[in-house]
Amino acid sequence: MRYTTIQEIHVLGPSSCGPRLAPLMAALLDLEADGSVMDPDLTADITSGVVDVELTVEATEPISALTKAAAALRAAIAAVGEGTPDWETATAAMHVAPEDSADSLLSAA
Repeated sequence: MRYTTIQEIHVLGPSSCGPRLAPLMAALLDLEADGSVMDPDLTADITSGVVDVELTVEATEPISALTKAAAALRAAIAAVGEGTPDWETATAAMHVAPEDSADSLLSAA
């Protein structure tokens, strides 16, 4: 089954966020080319350094999808020469939903 995932990451130093987006997207597209992920996309607030990374992955269940998406994102970050210290934090945000119900990732306020 395909799952759409969204992972929120924080780029340290908001002024350095913009220059890091193109290389990160290129690394995600490389992962798409080898079949690891599908439909990568980035949305960023450059002033705060918050980046949402959307990936679609094949998995048997939601937790497997999150694990696969997190590993792919971590690999992409490493591929561009960045590190992931303090990767696992209490403030990280991750969302997962079956691809055909991706609208459920959004909630009405």
